[in-house]
Amino acid sequence: MADATRLPMVTASVDAALALHMLYHVPDIPRAVRELSRVVTGDGLVVASTNSDRDKAELDDLWQRAAGEVLGTGRGPARISLSARFSLEKAPAFLGEEFNRVETIELPGTITVRDPEPVIAHMASYQAWADQHDVPFEATIERARTILGEHIAQHGAFEVTCLGGILICRR
Repeated sequence: MADATRLPMVTASVDAALALHMLYHVPDIPRAVRELSRVVTGDGLVVASTNSDRDKAELDDLWQRAAGEVLGTGRGPARISLSARFSLEKAPAFLGEEFNRVETIELPGTITVRDPEPVIAHMASYQAWADQHDVPFEATIERARTILGEHIAQHGAFEVTCLGGILICRR
């Protein structure tokens, strides 16, 4: 493992570099992109991946509805998306600072859920965020489980729309 803003590699030493679902975690994204550009050869490429700002919106809606009902506010606070800092919509601008050609390939998909528990297990990862925003976590999770169970009973499934993508970068 290495610091993405100080890669332990010689300049122009690799033909390709991957940055898969990680640049949104880097504190200084432009610096990390410069480092990726530095280590690839002149005709090399960088492949990055991330999520869209619209990725899994149904999960965000479910969380806001459940939290809002628990809090009595209609809709609860929006969950912070980790990938929002380097989303599919924002990534080309970051990458375009170092690369002349940035091609975005969207990778859409749908997850069909017929049992609430996988969604509830995913929502368990929201606890640290919920605690920071005074959202009663356990009550919100239980409300989400109920909403989801009712939706699945009525419609047969709960569908989650996914949108991620890869960005192919060349000089």
